[in-house]
Parts: sequence; structure tokens; C-alpha cells
Amino acid sequence: MKVLKTIGIVLLALVAIWLIAAAIMPKHFEYERSTDINASKDLVFSIIDDVKTMNEWGPWQAEDPTIKTTFGEKTTGVGASYSWTSKKSGSGSSTVTESTPPTYQKSHLEFEGEGGGEGWFKLEDAANGATKTSWGMSFDTPFPFNAFMALMGSGSINKMFDTGLANLKAMAEKKAAEAPASTSKFKVNEVDFPGQNYLGIREKISFDQMANPGFYGQRLGQIMGLLEKMKMEMAGPATNLYYTWDEANKMTDMAVVVPIKTTAAVNGKNISSFEVPAGKALVIDYYGAYEGVGEAHYAMDDYLKAKGLKSKAPVLEQYITNPEQEPDTSKWLTKVVYLVEGPMAAEQ
Repeated sequence: MKVLKTIGIVLLALVAIWLIAAAIMPKHFEYERSTDINASKDLVFSIIDDVKTMNEWGPWQAEDPTIKTTFGEKTTGVGASYSWTSKKSGSGSSTVTESTPPTYQKSHLEFEGEGGGEGWFKLEDAANGATKTSWGMSFDTPFPFNAFMALMGSGSINKMFDTGLANLKAMAEKKAAEAPASTSKFKVNEVDFPGQNYLGIREKISFDQMANPGFYGQRLGQIMGLLEKMKMEMAGPATNLYYTWDEANKMTDMAVVVPIKTTAAVNGKNISSFEVPAGKALVIDYYGAYEGVGEAHYAMDDYLKAKGLKSKAPVLEQYITNPEQEPDTSKWLTKVVYLVEGPMAAEQ
């Protein structure tokens, strides 16, 4: 009986110590780990923003094969969600509550039977054009279980974050390095667009209208007539500026323009001056008849997605070759120019 009594006293003492420790230990816990990823913020964010990718780079699958993930109806942006069940790790859910591409994302976490918390990703510029990617989590643990969380230390949670970030880094850098198959017949050049002033006619028209044989020549003739009247010269090749391209409704907001050396006060019917500011750009040299230039645009779209880049209006088509002087359409050169937001691959 003395042995049982002694064991009981020891157990009570341990419980007392545990409760005292829990009383003085924190109930709020916060963890954050970071790594530098050699890819643009846009690319890294595009992976994080799509919660379906969590099964590819998240650290949990390898640690717990019993995890089963179910995705919500929305899987990107605010409201994107997924839930999980596990025989080993319990169940829970995550819902994106804030999304500021390409720098910040925040989610509300629910751990079944254990309360909730917050998770976040922060993306910042790092040395040599890399992206500093931080992954964090905060949560409250009720008394007296907070003592267990405090005593367990940050080691296991930090290890989980480090593993996930390493997987994310490998995935993003591989994606940044890969050239999409559809661009194999085109070389995409990353350049500094110098900025340019233009004179031309901008309008919202249907694809059918734009396809009319006289569409381009008629407008270019009006512009050249005004240039002659104003005693100005072209400063480069004739160009189309595309501000929107609506495949669903077969409409475009575009301008037929010619480059000029300076801005000009224009007094011509339907003719205006335009300025496209300097910035980073991607260029494809397309050789062939104009009807096939769409291939270059599709290739450019694939390149942008593969590199995690975003383009901004307008898209330019610069018509370098004069078809009246060169009858062989295979020698016609059109430069397809996409202005880009943020840093590009060469800077990453």
C-alpha cells in the first residue's frame, strides 16, 4: 500500500507541476520559416495561390500517407479552400481569407477538436532577383495543453515548414527553368522596351471587321496623310496595338499606329497620339504571312505561364517587312511584343 501511495503522490506532484507550468507558459504560438527561391514572385505566388498544388509540394503526404484531401469549389484566390482527414494527424480545413498577388496570402485554419489558427505566405524581393518566401502559422492552444506544445518545442514544426519550402523551391525553380514545348519553334527574347510615341486610330471592332481586306490599308492611309500634312516622318515600322482581345465575343480594342519621334497635338478626324512607356518586354520574331501570327501569341502565352510572368496592355505587333517590296510571305517579319509586369527570368 505504501508503494501505491507513493506512486499516487508522485503522480499528483507531476500533475501539479504540469498545471503550474501550463499556467505560466504561453497559450499563443507563432512560427515562421523562410527560403530564397530563384523564380519571380508571380511564379511562386501562382503555385501558392492554387491550393491544389499543396499535395505536390506540401510536407504532409510523405509524413502521413493516411491523409486524404478534399478541395472546395474554389481553389484560387480569396475563398479557396480544402479540408483533410487523417488517421494519424487528425482532420481540419484551410480557407484563404486574404490574397494580394504576388506578395501575400493569408488563410484561416481549423483543426478538428483543437481550435483554429492562421497561416500565411509572404513574398519579398531578395538578393540577385530571387524571391524571399516566408511561410508562417499562428494558433492558440488552451490550458493545460499549451504546456505540451511549449515543451515539445519548435523543432518539429520548423522541420515541417523547411521541408515544405524546400519542395516549393524545387517546384518553382524547375518551372522557371523549363521552356514550354509550344515555344520550341519560337525564340522568346527578354528585352528593355525603350518606350515610343505613336500616331494612329484606336477603335473597338469585331474580328470580322478587322479581317476586311481594306481595313489596315485604309487606316494607315489616313494616318500617313495626316503625317504629311503635319510635316512629320515615321520613326519606325507600322504597328498594331492591342488593348483587349475577346475571343468569346470576337471583339478587340486595338489601334493601327505609326511611331513618331515626339508627342504631337493632333487635329485629325479619329486620329490620336499614343504613348507606350518604357519597360521590360518579351519579343518573338515571327516570319510568315500575317494569318499565322496567332501561333506566336499562343507561344508567348505559354512562355508567360511557364515563367510565372504577367503581361500588360497593349500588346504590339510591329510589321518590319513591307509586303509591297517582298512578295515572299515566308520572309515577312512581324515582331510580337508583350510588355511585362515585374522582374523577368534573367533577373531572378
